[in-house]
Amino acid sequence: MSLFSELARRSVVQVGLAYIVIGWVIAQVAEFAFENFGAPEWVLKSFVVVLLLGLPIALFFAWTFEITPDGIKRDSKIENPSPNPSVRRRLDHAIIAALLIAVAFLMWERAPKEQIVNPDGNEQVAVSEERETTGAAEQEPPAAGSISAVPKSIAVLPFIDLSGIEDQEWFADGLTEEILNALARTPDLLVAARTSSFPFKGSTKGVKEIASSLGVAHVLEGSVRRSDAQLRVTAQLVRASDGFQLWSQTYDREPDDVIAIQEAIALEIATALETAMDPEALQRMLSAGTDSVPAYNAYLAGLAANANLISTGDIYSFQRGRENFEKAIALDPEFALAYQSLADFWRIQLQGTNIVATGLGMDRESLSREFDDAIESAIKYERDPVTQLQYRAIQATQQKRYPLALRLNTQFLEQRPNNKRAHQTQLDLLADLSEDEALIEAIANFEERDGYDPLVNNLSLTYLMTSDDKEYIREFTRLALERNGDESFVQYQAHRILLWVGDIDGASRLLNLISSASLPDDARFMAALRQACAEGNTPDAVRYQKRLLQVDPDNLSMLYISNMVLGQEKTAYEVLAPLDNEARLYELTDYLGYTYFDARRFPNLLAFLQSQGVDPRDPKRIPYQCNADEVRELVSVNS
Repeated sequence: MSLFSELARRSVVQVGLAYIVIGWVIAQVAEFAFENFGAPEWVLKSFVVVLLLGLPIALFFAWTFEITPDGIKRDSKIENPSPNPSVRRRLDHAIIAALLIAVAFLMWERAPKEQIVNPDGNEQVAVSEERETTGAAEQEPPAAGSISAVPKSIAVLPFIDLSGIEDQEWFADGLTEEILNALARTPDLLVAARTSSFPFKGSTKGVKEIASSLGVAHVLEGSVRRSDAQLRVTAQLVRASDGFQLWSQTYDREPDDVIAIQEAIALEIATALETAMDPEALQRMLSAGTDSVPAYNAYLAGLAANANLISTGDIYSFQRGRENFEKAIALDPEFALAYQSLADFWRIQLQGTNIVATGLGMDRESLSREFDDAIESAIKYERDPVTQLQYRAIQATQQKRYPLALRLNTQFLEQRPNNKRAHQTQLDLLADLSEDEALIEAIANFEERDGYDPLVNNLSLTYLMTSDDKEYIREFTRLALERNGDESFVQYQAHRILLWVGDIDGASRLLNLISSASLPDDARFMAALRQACAEGNTPDAVRYQKRLLQVDPDNLSMLYISNMVLGQEKTAYEVLAPLDNEARLYELTDYLGYTYFDARRFPNLLAFLQSQGVDPRDPKRIPYQCNADEVRELVSVNS
């Protein structure tokens, strides 16, 4: 008898096939169960090894023993052995049943998932490490403020930290933002900004409702489980219209593979959404820009710290961001993204009108040197020529080379039309150039693209005073507060613009929130001063200016603005007069964005602007300004 015939007679082939199919089903069920019970990775691996070791044992028993009407006997002790049809039929039935179970399991696993939220609604629970959507996804999304979605658009929701002691939230948030930043570099893919999607962190809203609010057609969500020895990242791309899962992947790697994982996720998403870029070009574009995992982790920590600033107003988190970017650069001296983020820090320190600029006790020359070193290194080490174009625009903007900066930034936006940072730069440049009509149009476009981003609303509200349409301003502010009413800086800017259009009661309600926010003291006192003037309470306004100057008596920006609000315009411009010279002229240009700033009062500034073809705007009067005579009388009495 041939070997094959003997194997068939003893049902060895059927036993082996049945064992493999049934073992696979058992392994899949075990993986599902172990993950949801939080079992360590080694438990599942050990279980699979035991299943594999069982195969040769099963084959050995099938070869050695035979099932007979008299029970199980060694094959060598059976006289006239022959195939047992009943045993073979039972094996065939077992194989068919196992195959049906396997097919059913595969269909269930690939079906669109739903988000499961625990009863108290505070903690999201992941199934198979993937976040899911509940029946809330079937609710009708709110009509107010919604933005129509374009097909190639996506929001990246903050990844959930599933680490044992939940101490990796900073890592999950930073990884999410860098995936988002990588996707934002794809020209024909509209990506909701981090500050648009992160307010939905921990939300019980479904994917469909979130996508409708953000004006996107797709949502990426996932989870992170990270330890010293293991990194698991799960991501899934969901089509918002029907909840269908277009792509999902679980990465089980060592922590040192985090850069590859981030790049792989961004590439897979861009490919799944069929962007116009070819895979090789996408791979280059989506690169993290460093091969050093410690440097990358420090960079992610810096991003997370910076993001905390806009939501809490905590300027010290901004300092922590700087420290992490410097750490990233020390670990990888050619990390362009870290240099650019550090340059941003120094750029803000140079803005005397920015309420988070502390100057760190450094003179302007030293701050400028720090910025120049950082941005020049970013330009030098940046591998992507288009991104390098953006860095050059930032550099030219800081150097007040307005026509060059606008040209470079416009060229960059033509190739990366969805870059939020470039749109911000565009608003700054148009404001400084007194291009008010173009500025209002740019604000509207910016808001339409990313109206749920606090940074977008914050900057747009800052420049909205250039519009003469009060109804438009009111509606714009209403939507901004509807979307980002919990953000301290948005509250601060909205308070000022509401006073500008005469909504004193609405501004008063915001002042109560601002007073208890984590904003710097001078910002809170300035808001109170504005409110007092708007209400005609001149004594309180003067008292708030006194408290303001006690906080920082050398802050020229606060001196200028507070005197302008108090109606002491002559004093206000005398404060800035020492800046109108070649050495400090760049400091004076920081005030060009203020609608009520009159550049024509400064001969050297005016000559500088005219040399670049800039015709300064006619200044507007502050509508909530205090009565100048009453202020002078009170100041005189108090003196």
